[in-house]
Amino acid sequence: MKKSRIMALILTSVVCVSIFAGGCSLVKVNPEQDKKQVIAEIDGTPLLKESFNNYMAYYQMYFDASSKAFPTGAELETLKKNILDDLVRVETLTAKAKKDGVTVDESAISTNATSMMDSLKTSLGEDKYAAVLTTYNTDPTSFETFLNTFLLDYSYANTMETNYTTTLKGDPSKELDTVVGTVGGEDVKKDVYNYRLANEELLTYYQTQAALKTDAETMKKTNETIFNTIAQQKALAKYAEENNLTAKQEDIDSYMTTQDAFINYLLPGDEALQQFLDAKFLTVDQFKGFELQDGTASAITKAIQANIESTVKVTDGDIKKYYDDNKASYDTSTVSAKHILATDQALADQVYAEAKDVKTAAEFDAIMAKYKDTDGIKEAADLGAFTKSKMVSEFSDAAFAMDVNTVSEPVKTNYGYHVIYVYDKKDGEIPSLEDKKDEITATLKTQKVSDEFDALKTKLVNKEKIKINDIVTPADAYLNELKTELNVKVYEKRI
Repeated sequence: MKKSRIMALILTSVVCVSIFAGGCSLVKVNPEQDKKQVIAEIDGTPLLKESFNNYMAYYQMYFDASSKAFPTGAELETLKKNILDDLVRVETLTAKAKKDGVTVDESAISTNATSMMDSLKTSLGEDKYAAVLTTYNTDPTSFETFLNTFLLDYSYANTMETNYTTTLKGDPSKELDTVVGTVGGEDVKKDVYNYRLANEELLTYYQTQAALKTDAETMKKTNETIFNTIAQQKALAKYAEENNLTAKQEDIDSYMTTQDAFINYLLPGDEALQQFLDAKFLTVDQFKGFELQDGTASAITKAIQANIESTVKVTDGDIKKYYDDNKASYDTSTVSAKHILATDQALADQVYAEAKDVKTAAEFDAIMAKYKDTDGIKEAADLGAFTKSKMVSEFSDAAFAMDVNTVSEPVKTNYGYHVIYVYDKKDGEIPSLEDKKDEITATLKTQKVSDEFDALKTKLVNKEKIKINDIVTPADAYLNELKTELNVKVYEKRI
């Protein structure tokens, strides 16, 4: 979740999105001594600040060449930390690669580095190119050596991560057996976490047509949702068992049919689903196994709700109160109206001044035509016939109180200011309490069941203590292992 992958900017032509603004300068105190500071140690080999300076210089050049504003303040500090993290990541993976005898195509990388430097010089101009290097206490020889070496090391790092991913795909148990937290004292492993994360990603895409964000705040909320779902299912399953409540097979089957249709809508066929699951190191069979567990949990929820419903009582007093409170919504009387909707009262007053004496629909139509394209007019339209419950209360109250062929003073709603013209009214009927009794009873039962179930669920889940570990990607987990193996030390304050 925390990978920086800054160097990806060098290897691709993808334009990165930046929220940064401002410029940057490096405090020059003993320049030669400054760039020889050790900012990290990897397997006993020092990483000098000279490399960090050169990486910062590259980043400045990239932003300048792309006409992007460079970060300042807190955003600059974040960038500097990310650059240091990426340097340490690349050099750690490279050190391991060389220990393991991994090789890469060095000639192609050297050609790429030369092409890149030529492009930077052309984009910036020789003077700007030299000025950036001076700003970061470096020079052309140091910068070009760094770029050549770092591109090579980046290739080693990329190869190591690819190899590790391939190994995990062959035997994903190391990833899937990782404990990512606990619920009620029981371990939550990466297999079920990855399944739930996959579902969160699919749901987000379905709702927004965009990928689930991976920033820290979004992932924090996502992880809380995942663990709360696990806790809820665990608590309700325990409650059902204690109260001899059984999931019905038809409810499980119904859930599975609906869920499979949803998944197939987004990822048609098992092949597409498997490609999506590859990043989670899950198989289609594993996914469907977890899906079946969700189906059982859904059926258990229905069993508990049905049990609550069997005990819920709705009194005649409840029914009468609901009928009285909602009587207006049962009225089938209609009003037919046109309106001109303005964003501010001054414009609405102007419209009203012209329309207040209107007596026919044709006259009001003429005023609508005059104002419909005016700035500040959101709508000028015939709304047709509507019941009182269909419109917002302020609008309905005004319209139903008007006589036919009259115009209202501006009526304020959340949408703006309405000048209303009523051209027809039809009386309807209001069903009696007895006519609506069965419908109201069903509605009140549903509400009471929902309220009691939510209260029970909250009470049960609160008993399940949740602990969420620091959840990292497989690549970050691998890097952390290597940092321990190679005794990596980082001195962040020196940058």
